[in-house]
This record gives sequence, C-alpha cells and structure tokens, in this order.
Amino acid sequence: MIAVPSKKDLVYERIRQAIITGVLKPGEILNEAEIAAKFESGKTPAREALLLLTHAGYLDSLPRVGYMVTKPTLQDILETFHLRIILEVEAIGLAIGRLSPEDIRRLQENNEAEEKLTASMITTDKSASSALNREFHLTIAQLSGNNRLATLIQQLMDDMERMLINDPYLTDPSQHKKIMDALLTHDKGQAQEAMRFHIAETRNRIVNRLSG
Repeated sequence: MIAVPSKKDLVYERIRQAIITGVLKPGEILNEAEIAAKFESGKTPAREALLLLTHAGYLDSLPRVGYMVTKPTLQDILETFHLRIILEVEAIGLAIGRLSPEDIRRLQENNEAEEKLTASMITTDKSASSALNREFHLTIAQLSGNNRLATLIQQLMDDMERMLINDPYLTDPSQHKKIMDALLTHDKGQAQEAMRFHIAETRNRIVNRLSG
C-alpha cells in the first residue's frame, strides 16, 4: 500500500523546492499564517513543516518574527564536499564488485538521458538536471550494498541540493562519463579516482563562483 503524504509533508516539500530553486531567497522571512494561507494547509501542518525545515538547515527561527531562509556558508559547502568525497569514493569501490548487467544498463540510461537534456539545450530545466545527477550518485551509493553508507550519502545530497542547482555543468554528461568508463571495465582504482576527481571539480566550480 502506497503511503499518502500528509499535509505537513506536502507543505515541507513545496517550501523546500522553493528554497532550492531560488523562488524563496536567502534572507526572506516566512511566517506560519502566510504559509498556511498560501498552501491552504492549516496552521498546524505549516508550523510542523517550518520546524522540520529549521532542523534541516533551510530556515532559521526568529522569535516573534517567523523564519528566515538560510544561505549555505562556504564552510558548509567545503565540509559537505569533503564528506561526499570520502563516502562516495568508498561507495563506488564497494559497488564495482557487485554490479550486474542490469545495474550498468540503469547507469548508462541515466547518462544517455543527460546527453539528451544537454542536446535539447533546455538549460532552464534545473529540476530535471538535478534529478538525473541525484539518481546517478544515489544509484551507485545503493549498489555499494551498505545501507547506512547509502543513507549518509543521500543526506549529503539533500544538504547540497541548492548548492548544485546553479552549477552550469550539472547536465554535462561528460561529468559522469569517466566514471561510467571505469565501471564498464570494473576497474576499482580508476572508478574511485574518477569519482574523487568529479566531486572535487564540482566543489571547485561552486567555490569559485561564490568567490568571483
């Protein structure tokens, strides 16, 4: 039986997506009454969603004012990428000995979808780019066979979703091509190095954009 999302969950996800995509900008103030009215949810689901978003780091609670949309700091970005390199390099090392032809096919289809998105020149479709990137990395994490490791990587991908949304190379299929080449030859060392290089390059682009 498929679980039906609660009003709190629906409000949470809609606000989170608005923050990730920049519809709600850092420094913007939200309050329970406005959120409840906008999403027709009632004050209790709105309050619960706002509290969850605060715990997740998307908002800061301001007593007697409401909630303010946060902005990831440079330290947040560096720490998150540091952990991603450690965990995802380990995950692909574990996954490479477990890959089935079906697993390879799934990853190749993801890469092909990135190629089509790039070729279509629909660079404004940031949500599609983000979804494909997320799917690629989480598929490898899940194929590691270590559920706790996969969960930690998913949490890190959640944390940095809004850091990645404006990366101009997010839909570039070459970003994952070297990783795919290593997976196809089952070369563990090459796969780990390709993953390390890919994540470090993404980190450098984001840090340079913030510093520019």
